[in-house]
Amino acid sequence: MIRQSLIRRRRFILHSFAHLVNDSYSGFLAPLLPLLAAKHGLGLAGAGLFAGLLTLAASLSQPLWGLISDRRPSRWFVPVGILAAGIFLSLMGMASSIALLALVIIVGGLGVACFHPMGTTIASALAARRKGLAIALYITAGSIGYALGPILISSIVARYGLACTYLAIAPALAMAALWIFYGPRDGSGLPSGTMTSLPSASVKEESWKPVILLTATSVVRAFVVVSFLNFLPFHLQRKGLDLEARSIYLFALQFGDAVGSLMGGMLSDRLGRWRIMFWSPLPVPVLLIAFLNIGGSAALIPLFLAGMMLFASAPAVIVSAQKLLPRRPGIAAALQIGFAFGTSGLMMTGVGRMGELFGLERVFHFVAILPLLMVVWVWFLRSHRKAFEAAQTL
Repeated sequence: MIRQSLIRRRRFILHSFAHLVNDSYSGFLAPLLPLLAAKHGLGLAGAGLFAGLLTLAASLSQPLWGLISDRRPSRWFVPVGILAAGIFLSLMGMASSIALLALVIIVGGLGVACFHPMGTTIASALAARRKGLAIALYITAGSIGYALGPILISSIVARYGLACTYLAIAPALAMAALWIFYGPRDGSGLPSGTMTSLPSASVKEESWKPVILLTATSVVRAFVVVSFLNFLPFHLQRKGLDLEARSIYLFALQFGDAVGSLMGGMLSDRLGRWRIMFWSPLPVPVLLIAFLNIGGSAALIPLFLAGMMLFASAPAVIVSAQKLLPRRPGIAAALQIGFAFGTSGLMMTGVGRMGELFGLERVFHFVAILPLLMVVWVWFLRSHRKAFEAAQTL
């Protein structure tokens, strides 16, 4: 029993590192957007189109991958996703035309998406108890990867040039090999005997209405973070910051996401999921507006805190959705992660166009107040609090 627990824990750690590597490639595009836009003669709206392509491929396709993985579960979704993401998204700087750039972004994004539904199901299955904390750790690993991605690719480009982004392929090759040899091995892609640890017993019937509201909160969260991540580099470039300096601001926001996910998951197991979902978004507008109005490196503090509070509710939302859809854990996770970010990506061309018309700073101020919608929608979920908290006993 102790041996099985240790094996499961080791596999969970390895699997979380796989999530970190996979999601690091999602962070490559944002810091490179100003350089790619200049290389291919694109404005803000055009840059927003490519940001939308990535989130469309990497996120909006996740419900489809979730459906496939729920019907035909396989461990190979994980290494194949890592390899596709790493190889293709590392070729962005080499793309000689807009068409080729679009192709590598789409295929790489599909690789990112392929990983996630089955990856989240495996993470949940590996956690026999305290699923809120386990999912938080898993999400945190992905958020750390997303935060490190801009720093990795910015360092490569700063030293070797835009055409050498292919050097970033190495982590994907190494991680995929490690996961193939040491990750979960049985035919379902889950460790033997863990299927019963998936959410199944506390909800007799699947409940779609509250899942829709949970998904709405996830869409707002994703829209806010994707808007800032993709257009903040342009805003900072106009303020005179170079590529590596801009990547520090992206890291602050994304590292805040990682810390928030971890803290939120831990607190949701103790204080209750509904409370975390309701209270954590409240200070985000004030923090983002403070960031926009504070100059210099001091602005990193409210930006980090905004990311932390924005993502504190993410683990609670994912676990609650999986409890409400016990027979569709892949779909439940994909709606909160993939669908939310994909829908937001579709809006990025519009955000870029608004930035051209009204200025990015005004657009950022508008986006900053949107997390209040998350609070409103969670308020309407209060009648489901018992179902959310019942999941803690598993």
